[in-house]
Amino acid sequence: MERTPNKNGALIRLPKVAEISVNAVPVTKEDDRIHNYQMPSDDCFAHLDVQFRFYGLSTKVEGVLGRTYQPDLKNPAKLGVAMPVVGGEDKYRTSTLLSSKCSSCIFSPAGVLKESDPLVMDFGTLDCTGGSNNGRGIVCRK
Repeated sequence: MERTPNKNGALIRLPKVAEISVNAVPVTKEDDRIHNYQMPSDDCFAHLDVQFRFYGLSTKVEGVLGRTYQPDLKNPAKLGVAMPVVGGEDKYRTSTLLSSKCSSCIFSPAGVLKESDPLVMDFGTLDCTGGSNNGRGIVCRK
């Protein structure tokens, strides 16, 4: 783990697995208006701006967020809305965080899945405006 800016940010490296960049950014008055946070005038809130880079990711990746890395994903989210929703979370619902009992859960140790074209993906900073890489990636700015 490495602190990237002087404050409010970090870079987490998992060699040969992933890099995760996290920065706390202030919620603006426009964010407050759009999302109705109802921020008191004498207080401030923050979002986490998160960026991911995965190494050797299978093209068969699944999950509410994982499926956004599938190369042939057709994003059902309505583009141009303030808070787009992809849906489909019922497919991944489990009784507990570590439970493998769901209709789409697949657990496999690294290197077990045989695949000729693992992905190296870097989606950079993404936003919620609908212009992010044809709908693929994790929308995490707002």
